[in-house]
Amino acid sequence: MNNAAIWLSTLLLLGVLTTTTSSVVGAKPATPERISQHSVDATSVTPSIYSSIKPFKRNNSTNKIIWKGENITLTATTVKLEGKPTFEETVIQSIVVTKGSQKRTIETSDLEDNWLDITSVVASNSNTWLAINAKRSAGNTLMLLNLQTGEVTELNDRLKKAGKKNVETIAAYNWAPNEDQIALSYGDPAKSSIAIYDVQNESFIYLPRATNYISTNLILWQKNGKILDYISEYPSDQMILYRYSIKNNKVKPVKKISRNEFAEWFKLDKYPIH
Repeated sequence: MNNAAIWLSTLLLLGVLTTTTSSVVGAKPATPERISQHSVDATSVTPSIYSSIKPFKRNNSTNKIIWKGENITLTATTVKLEGKPTFEETVIQSIVVTKGSQKRTIETSDLEDNWLDITSVVASNSNTWLAINAKRSAGNTLMLLNLQTGEVTELNDRLKKAGKKNVETIAAYNWAPNEDQIALSYGDPAKSSIAIYDVQNESFIYLPRATNYISTNLILWQKNGKILDYISEYPSDQMILYRYSIKNNKVKPVKKISRNEFAEWFKLDKYPIH
C-alpha cells in the first residue's frame, strides 16, 4: 500500500479535523479562522481543471510485480533473502521495462538500499520518461527512466547532491501536462517540502513553504501546466489544499480538506479508491 493510502486509511479512523496554516508565503502560520468555514463548504473537487493521469494496472505473481500501461510494461523480479525480517526478506532483483520493441533493464543490486516493492508507475505525457516509485525499508525512492536512452535518474540522490537534507522519502509526485517536468514532495516523517524537477535541464525549482508541512500525499497539475495544487498535513492529521503559481512563484492556502473530502481528491491521483 502506498504512503498516501496508508495516510488516508488512518484519517478515516479519526474524528472531525481542524487545521492551521499560513495565509501567504513568508507570513506567520494562520489560525484556523483565517481559512473560513465558508471556503470549506463552497469549494469541492473539480476534476475538469486537472490534467488527467493515465494509471498503470498492477498484477502480482510468485516472484514478479507487473505494472501495465497503454504501451508500456514494467516487470520487477523479486527474490527472497535469508536472515531478514519478514517485511524485508523479499527484495527486487531487477526491473525490465518494455515499450514496443524497446527493452530497458534496471539492475537494483548496486543500489544503496534494497527495493522492497514498486508502489506506482507513471509515464510522462511525452511518453519519453517513466517515473518509478519504489518502497525501501524506510521511505520511498523516485527513479526516472528515459525510455529512449535507458538513462536512469534517482531523484532522492539528486536532491541530496543539491544540498537538501533528510531526503528520506518521496511520497507524492505527478508529471506536468505539457512539459517533461515532474512535481514531487520529499522529506522525512516530520517535514515535507515540494519541488519541480525539469528533466531536460536537470534542475529543480523549490516551492516556497507556506507553513511547516508534516507530509504531502497528493499533488495535481492543472491543465494549463502553470498551476500546481497539493494537499499537505499541518498540524498532525489536519489537511489544507494549497495552490502554487509558477508565474509568480507564490503559494496560497485554498481551503481545509476533511477526511471524507480527501478520499474524493485521492481518486484524481494514480491510486483510485475502490
